[in-house]
Amino acid sequence: MKIFILMVQFLTRIPINLELSVSKEDFPKGVAYFPIVGLIIGIINALVYFLLSKVAQEMVPLIAIVISNALVTGALHLDGLADSCDALFSARKKDRMLEIMRDSRIGTNGVLALILTILLKIALLDITPKSIIIPTIILIPVIGRATMSIILYGSTYAREEGLGDLFIGKTSLNRAGVSIIITIFLVFVVLNLIGIIALLVSIIVAYLLRHYFNSKLGGLTGDLLGAVNEVVELIFSFVIVVLWGYIG
Repeated sequence: MKIFILMVQFLTRIPINLELSVSKEDFPKGVAYFPIVGLIIGIINALVYFLLSKVAQEMVPLIAIVISNALVTGALHLDGLADSCDALFSARKKDRMLEIMRDSRIGTNGVLALILTILLKIALLDITPKSIIIPTIILIPVIGRATMSIILYGSTYAREEGLGDLFIGKTSLNRAGVSIIITIFLVFVVLNLIGIIALLVSIIVAYLLRHYFNSKLGGLTGDLLGAVNEVVELIFSFVIVVLWGYIG
């Protein structure tokens, strides 16, 4: 339970005012709980959508989901996406790209990435069939965090130090395996076969991103993990919409 609470505190801004006695070794143990934390975020987002859809026009609840997600997570992964895009599209060498990711200022590429990501999130939710929109809202954060946990296993850290060093290169196969088993169960229960196919596509995309990041920076950072989360969430939403159109 201590490790689970630690992950909720680390990955969200949900107010849990408990002082935990933890060490660095406790953080990679929490990887198994990533999809559960994602489930909590997804349920909160779905509740926001459900309540607002009863009293507001259709686009308002969709925008509220994006706002809710940013508030609950502290925009942690959106920040990582922006920093990653500023660095990767700077056409600089590895050391300079890593410096750019540490810079608290946001550049043109980062702003553009945030705008496009938010617009795509709203657009994909807008075309998601009403019969599966709540299950999809619930699962989107699960998939993002689950794929992060999977690619953590076997990864190397691109920096000498930083927050990402708590997980990258320190995640065991057992912890990553538990995470994916939990995710498969949740996805199958909520969206059945369509969800499983979308999950598999999301995992493939996550590994392709890891390969790309390795080629550019020689490993992963916390910002790059945030970028993976955001991209994979979009991919999952897109695949769900496409598959539902053919199979649903």
